[in-house]
Amino acid sequence: MKNLLIPALVVFVLPLLYFGRRLDLHKDPLIRRISLAGLLLVVLLSMPWAGLDFDDLKRMDFFICAALALAYYAAHRGWCPRPSTRVLGLTAVAAVVIYYNFLAFHGNRVWVHLHDVLHYYLGSKYYAELDYGDLYDAMLRAESELYNDHFKTRTARDLRNYEVTDIVPLLRRSDPIKEAFTDARWRDFKEDVRYFRETLGTELYPTVLMDHGFNATPVWAWLGGLPAQLVPGGSARGILILSIVDVLLLVGIFGGVAWAWGREAMLLAMIHYCVIFGVNYGWTGGGYLRYLWLFGVVVGLACQRRGRHATAGALLGLATMLRVFPVFFVAPIVFKGLYKAWRRRRLPVPELRLAIGFVVACAVLFGLTLTLPKGIDHWQSFKTNLELHVKNIAPNVVGLTDVLAHRPGNEERVTQEEFNALKERRHRINQWQLLLLFPPVLFVVALWSRWQTPLGASLLGLPLILAAQTLAAYYYAFLILLVIWRRNSSRDLAIIFTVEALSYVLFLFEQRDGLLYLYRSLLMVYLYAALFLPTLQREWAMRRRTSSYSTD
Repeated sequence: MKNLLIPALVVFVLPLLYFGRRLDLHKDPLIRRISLAGLLLVVLLSMPWAGLDFDDLKRMDFFICAALALAYYAAHRGWCPRPSTRVLGLTAVAAVVIYYNFLAFHGNRVWVHLHDVLHYYLGSKYYAELDYGDLYDAMLRAESELYNDHFKTRTARDLRNYEVTDIVPLLRRSDPIKEAFTDARWRDFKEDVRYFRETLGTELYPTVLMDHGFNATPVWAWLGGLPAQLVPGGSARGILILSIVDVLLLVGIFGGVAWAWGREAMLLAMIHYCVIFGVNYGWTGGGYLRYLWLFGVVVGLACQRRGRHATAGALLGLATMLRVFPVFFVAPIVFKGLYKAWRRRRLPVPELRLAIGFVVACAVLFGLTLTLPKGIDHWQSFKTNLELHVKNIAPNVVGLTDVLAHRPGNEERVTQEEFNALKERRHRINQWQLLLLFPPVLFVVALWSRWQTPLGASLLGLPLILAAQTLAAYYYAFLILLVIWRRNSSRDLAIIFTVEALSYVLFLFEQRDGLLYLYRSLLMVYLYAALFLPTLQREWAMRRRTSSYSTD
């Protein structure tokens, strides 16, 4: 770590605080103020305002997780009181500063995640003209016209089959793609391509064309396209404004947590969000509408907590239509409602209103996408692209498929034939997983949901997600709901932060991302077992006692 912050804290700040306490210097107001001012000056002078490497930031996250895990474990054992709101507030400030890389963001004060924004901005702005497999072909054609066939790279990913290929075949089939644009729209598209090409530069722009394109749902494309189309072609200011929307969404998310569950829950959620393994700023920070789905899930459940069940259903419906997998958070709530209906012989009003809000929101959003130029065909294209996308292998994914498909060996170097065979094996295992594993997990979740609070029931969606599909690690930002749900249990908070700390420990000793996230998948299973099994044990013990009394 090429920075003095940690050495300054270890060598100067902590020892001075310790000896000042032992010598009772803190009791003199003047000495206390002078000391604190001096220590603050030391910290400010040693702050890495130019930013740190993301690996160093992860090590700092480890310290936050480990400290909170120890603090809550000590509180659980009765050795000391729980961290106060003031302590959580200071920890939240530190976590946020580290998350934003000491306000250096992606380095050198670069806020916008250009690589990520390119896909979502271009994909939604030109969704009417571009099919899911056309984005890189169109970008290469624009680059050809702008720079007289001088390209930044000679290879790119063919988004119609995900194979890496020479750019010549992609250029040859670009005529019909260009013809879908009007002259004005094509000029705008070229200016946008020019902006990203010039800003990303020779080193980074080629990596864009090796990614996996724009894969959002038609609903996301419709919503994201509305503001994106207001941005003039090549406008750096417009793109910056679009990337700031996510900050407003995060403010809304944590504001919703405070509204529904209180200030302590909000601070815990903020800290946890900043330290969840794989959810760091480097992945999605400075992106475009990356957290609208999370807003729908968290604020939707906050509305449910406050008795706004129809609004809750509508927001959860929005999240589902944006990212599909949030439907797994709705399913356990429905199961809980069906159990209540069976016991009471009438439909429970809260769950009914939520279900109606969910269905209506999904129907309205689906109807709005039919106003797009290709109508229902956009959904068919999305389905085809999704089937291709889920077969892809990425290192930063969490789910049981990669665990079941894993074969020990040299994960870093494989031939193209071995890679293709691994993709087929992984896809085949996922199909068997859906057939053999998902149904019993769904059955267990349906039974388990009846014993949970509404929020606890919704969080049973994670076992469904793990059993059904793999998600990129940054989608696990929804884990902030765990600390909200278990906010009153020091034991469970200690477990949650311990799992995060263990993930960072593994990072220190395993640099292969594929294995690292495989371990992360297993830790997710252990985490949920640790949080939910005590409920099952209590219910089982209660039923045994009831049965014993009935027999007697």
